[in-house]
Order: sequence, then C-alpha cells, then structure tokens
Amino acid sequence: MKKLLLLCLVAMIMLGGCMGKASEDKLAQDLKSPDPDVRINAANKLADVATAEAVRILLVHKEDPDFRVKEAIKKALAKIDKRTFLN
Repeated sequence: MKKLLLLCLVAMIMLGGCMGKASEDKLAQDLKSPDPDVRINAANKLADVATAEAVRILLVHKEDPDFRVKEAIKKALAKIDKRTFLN
C-alpha cells in the first residue's frame, strides 16, 4: 500500500512538471496580449508558478509600456524572490 501511495505521489509530481511548462508557455503568450489586464493577470500567475522559467519570462517583459503591467511584473518578481526556493 505504501509503495502504491508513493508511486501515485511521484506520478502527480511528474505530471505537475509537464503541466507547468504548458502553463508557462500560455502565460508568456498572455504577456504579449494587447490587453493590459491580461498581461497583469499573467504576471500574477507567473508569480504563483515561481520557476526559473517564470522569472526569465517576467524579466523579458519588465519594461512593459503600461505602468500597471510594469508594477505587476515588479511585484511578481519580488514575490518570487521572497520564496525560499525555485522549482
């Protein structure tokens, strides 16, 4: 029973890693949206993902022309920076 539980846990972690990459790609595309609200939402979600790739994506877009998006990206990077580790 313990082996089955461990196997399920490992499978969930691996699946989460695969899904994470797809969501990062989608959020990277959202940061290119003409709608500032979509870009702000993407920045906030990337802060929750908090991977090295999320940081890279946020850094690429940190000079957004909209000051609200710029501030959201700045806050997202600060939120990630406060975490103790990156995935």
